[in-house]
Amino acid sequence: MQNSERNPLAKAFALLRWVVDANVSSIGVREAAKALSMTPSSAHRVIMALVEEGLLEQQPDSSRYVLGLEMVRLAHTVTDRWSVRTIAQEPLRQLVAASEEAAFLNLYDRARGEIIGVECVESNQVLRYVVELHKWKPVYVGAAGWAVMAHLDDAERQAIVKRTALEPVTALSITDPLDLEEQLDQVRVRGYAITHGQRIPGAVGLAVPLFGPSGRVFGSIGLSMPEQRFSVGKELRLSTLLKQCAAQVMQFTGGHGHDSTRLSTRETAKPGPVSNQLRLEDSGH
Repeated sequence: MQNSERNPLAKAFALLRWVVDANVSSIGVREAAKALSMTPSSAHRVIMALVEEGLLEQQPDSSRYVLGLEMVRLAHTVTDRWSVRTIAQEPLRQLVAASEEAAFLNLYDRARGEIIGVECVESNQVLRYVVELHKWKPVYVGAAGWAVMAHLDDAERQAIVKRTALEPVTALSITDPLDLEEQLDQVRVRGYAITHGQRIPGAVGLAVPLFGPSGRVFGSIGLSMPEQRFSVGKELRLSTLLKQCAAQVMQFTGGHGHDSTRLSTRETAKPGPVSNQLRLEDSGH
């Protein structure tokens, strides 16, 4: 807040960011002042200015405030122009150029407890796996799902296991809850997921989670390849490229990863030049 102490505009933006990131239904003047190290009178002036612009509005018969319709309109307009899918396209292209494998973006729906592929950039490889986009997939099989499921809270993971009974997709799908938890523990430690043939026989998938501003996981970015092109020696380099790609996306979405998903000083692989044409496909594994 040092730079915003004498800057009304900076104070207003700081307050709006706090309202959005705090994930609360309404705010009061005193709690806003405390959270932003302002005096109550200063916080009240900022709130009144935002109310005047329609970015906040006062609840009827209350001294509390909620996001206003103008703020909602602006948010929807920006979202339409700069969706996660749009933001991820360039990092995905760079990931494909550097890895020479197909890269994909999946988003997680909490109500369904499933992921859906929304973007894919193909590789130039002759042999590759192609699956349609916009198809709901369970999170308990495949690297793309594991990267998400590993970072859900215990209750959410248990609810998914109970609802799905871990119905297998292929012969290599894990169907024992304890075995699955052990694998998810490893995902959290490594910072990425890797699976073999869990969704598509003969395919290898690697994926990393995407986190929002509040630190909650909202999706994953992954690579897909035939087993013939994968070797253990490639795992570190590919996982590093994935973490770099995710970091680029989260830089624009305001997200921040858990410690294990961040790049270490040893992970210095550089993305290659941008290449290849986009084709909307999906992936998992």
